[in-house]
Amino acid sequence: MRTYFFLLLLATICSYLLTRWLAALATTRGWVRSEAGNGRGVPRLGGISVLATTVGMMALLILWDNQVAARVLHELPLALGLAGAAGAIFVLGLYDDLRGARPWHKLAVQVAAALALYVVGFRVELLTNPFTHAPLHLGWMSLPLTLLWLVAISNAFNLIDGLDGLAAGVALFATVTLFLLAMLQAKSFVAAITVALAGALFGFLPHNFNPARIYLGDSGSLTIGMVLAALAIDSSQKGPVLLTVAIPLMIFGLPLLDVSVTTARRFLSGQRLFQRDEEHLHHRLQKIGLTPRASVILLYGLAGVFALASLLLVNYRGAASPLIALLCGILGWLVVRQMQYAEFSELDAHLRTEWRSQRHVLRNQILLRKSAEELQDAESLEEAWSVMRRVFEALELDSAVCELLTARRPTRLLRWSAKAAGEKRPLRPEHAWTLTIPLVLDRRAVGTLVLSRAFDRGPLRFRLSPVLEFCGQEFATRVAAILEEEPGAELRMAVGAR
Repeated sequence: MRTYFFLLLLATICSYLLTRWLAALATTRGWVRSEAGNGRGVPRLGGISVLATTVGMMALLILWDNQVAARVLHELPLALGLAGAAGAIFVLGLYDDLRGARPWHKLAVQVAAALALYVVGFRVELLTNPFTHAPLHLGWMSLPLTLLWLVAISNAFNLIDGLDGLAAGVALFATVTLFLLAMLQAKSFVAAITVALAGALFGFLPHNFNPARIYLGDSGSLTIGMVLAALAIDSSQKGPVLLTVAIPLMIFGLPLLDVSVTTARRFLSGQRLFQRDEEHLHHRLQKIGLTPRASVILLYGLAGVFALASLLLVNYRGAASPLIALLCGILGWLVVRQMQYAEFSELDAHLRTEWRSQRHVLRNQILLRKSAEELQDAESLEEAWSVMRRVFEALELDSAVCELLTARRPTRLLRWSAKAAGEKRPLRPEHAWTLTIPLVLDRRAVGTLVLSRAFDRGPLRFRLSPVLEFCGQEFATRVAAILEEEPGAELRMAVGAR
């Protein structure tokens, strides 16, 4: 334990001093990017100090002659693979910070780094039933799920890097949680890396709090996310079966919540997945009135709740573990609901409306089918119109006017109104929409049917296409047959509907 404490203390001091020097150097040399809102130039190179400190501490540890160093050396292939993949992501992020990289190029490098980690042994090989704790070996699905996990967590940390101190603080919560988990499992390799990274983040944060003197940047957020995701795999897949799914998800609960919300929002609104916007959780908190510092503190609290839940899952078995996961899910849902996203508000309204109206829609669909059969038995226009009146009432229309075209007698008009049927609703033309349906049979115009409905009637409780088919085909066919059967009545021949 003394080794870990020494690493933590030394990493904190080194990171603090290195970050301070780097911030001053970058500002002097002009390696800055203007901050939105006040034009203040802030370096985005904080990832250099954090990762350099972490690597330096691990190199120093290997030179020691103790049990922790020996156990880390035993995992040297994993350590070298992790260092290589992290180096590739770091170079990618640094290039993006200084020059800017295209989203698909960034994704390609991330996938390549994740594939390298899979090859050296960081693999999601099994999942767990949260109720029975029975393992499910993934087989060939291991590769795509591993790549998805590593790339998703890496990008999730990058997405939350939008407020001073947020990404580094959330990463610190995840790092400390992984360290405690590694200590419970006696995994010195993971414990050593996480304690060094935790110290580096501790030393970096004083320079990153609002107002920040240096940002973590893509070189920091992308790399830290990838490293933590890989260490979570190593901790969970080689530990107790219970840890294989729930705990890693809880550890990264806040970043995963943000990336899930972002993906869902962009899907619902039709935006591109990689399109930048200012609608992340931290942005919404400021839009509803919180200051940047208050927003960060609130999100720290949420990250702390997820971290605590992940540790509780280690000690609780049976029904308690899914209950803890469920409570965290409910908490996440409540947080998102308070953000007042337009996409989710509209989705909620749509689902509520659909839930209430689907029974009525089904009822009206059944009515249309039965009414089509009744129309076939109608022997007069009065009987056919009686069937139609019942349909109009069920569809909650306000009026219907049917004009039938005949050659040897004046045009016939059939009328119906909800007011005449007993509803006390005065209807003005400007307060309603109308739908004109041509009644056509074999390219002959039989007539027209005009339906009206008030705007304040509420949402439609029927599908428009079946109603058009019922009126324009079933009703038109039966009306044409009735008129042709009447003595001396012939339909006016006309090509097309007018």
